[in-house]
Amino acid sequence: MAIGEPIVSETDAQRTKRPKRASRGSLLGLFLLLALVIVVAIVFGVRPRLARERALSAASEAAEEKPPVVNVEAVRRSPSSSALELPGDLQAYLEGPIFARADGFMTKRLVDYGDRVHAGQLLAEIETPELDQQLAQARASVAQSHAALQQYQAALVRANANLRLAQVTVNRWKRLTEKGVVSKQEGDEKQADFDVRQAEVAAAQANINAGIKAGEASEAGLRRLEELKSFSKVTAPFDGIITSRNMDIGTLVNAGNGGPNREIFRIAQIQRMRIFVNVPQTYAALVRTGQQAELRVQELRGQVFPATVARTTGSVDASSRTMLAILETPNPKGVLLPGMYAQVKFSFPGSKSALLVPGDALLLGRDGPRVAVAGPDHVVHMRSIHIVHDYGADLEVDSGVADGDLVVVNPNDHVRENVRVEPRGPSK
Repeated sequence: MAIGEPIVSETDAQRTKRPKRASRGSLLGLFLLLALVIVVAIVFGVRPRLARERALSAASEAAEEKPPVVNVEAVRRSPSSSALELPGDLQAYLEGPIFARADGFMTKRLVDYGDRVHAGQLLAEIETPELDQQLAQARASVAQSHAALQQYQAALVRANANLRLAQVTVNRWKRLTEKGVVSKQEGDEKQADFDVRQAEVAAAQANINAGIKAGEASEAGLRRLEELKSFSKVTAPFDGIITSRNMDIGTLVNAGNGGPNREIFRIAQIQRMRIFVNVPQTYAALVRTGQQAELRVQELRGQVFPATVARTTGSVDASSRTMLAILETPNPKGVLLPGMYAQVKFSFPGSKSALLVPGDALLLGRDGPRVAVAGPDHVVHMRSIHIVHDYGADLEVDSGVADGDLVVVNPNDHVRENVRVEPRGPSK
């Protein structure tokens, strides 16, 4: 042993090695514990998951083997009559604006919004100062024409008197000329004077004729102005209700039949109403003049108003594929108002051979309209049908199905030809 080296006993060496052995044993134990946890996770986690997947797969296979459940409804016979309900717009039987026919200022307004008026009732008065001046001038012109005519008539009387005198004179001078008492020159002068008197009578008669025509023209102008003056009193053209008023006392009124500010009143006759209904192309041929219908307004619950088809356009609008029908209904109490929204119910006779199929059963494809019929053996057969009328919830058909056949409603992709199904119905 060298001097200075530490003396290490055997016991100390063993003590130095012991911590290393203990560290290796701890790592090994930790590894074994981790492996045990993994094994437990596999046993208790993966195996149940695999079991569930196998169960789901088995259930799916079982479901695929089981016939799909479908809702069915029975085909039924079409009723003796069918109904069609369509929206309509209520309008007054007669409605129109009232314009001023004379220029002036409104001095009286006797009606207002909502007033009921009768035909010929005075609604307003217009002061017409310019028209009054024209009327005075026209009356003076008529008086002047009458005076001129009287002068022409007096001139005709004088001309006739002169003509008679000239006739007597020429006859006398003619006899004297024949006897040679006077010269032929003097006789010719008397004949010329007679011819002049005849021309004067003709001229006087022409003046009278012209005076008569002038008087007639003056009187016509006077009557026209008097007629315009009568328009200063605005009256109702028919019985109705005032729905609009655009002018008040003092407003300047211009004669005319157009323009936004020239309409004085608007009147509507509501004792009888019109209903405008757009009938779809499918039913256009069924709606005819004289056909009866029922009118209902939501705000007037419990009241049903009889209506009659007064006329139709007789053609289908290419843009909307509808035909306009105009109905009329009496409205003696005035409960129906212009502009109301209404429901019009038409009734049509049904066909004894027609059948009704639920609208939800319709299938559209390259083969045309079809339905899936579930037979007594629960096997599906696809049937082509011919649709007579589409009522929305139901289809009226005349071929492809029979009364009592069970058709699949709301069919899915699993419903195909010769597929077995489990029918349930009728669907609710």
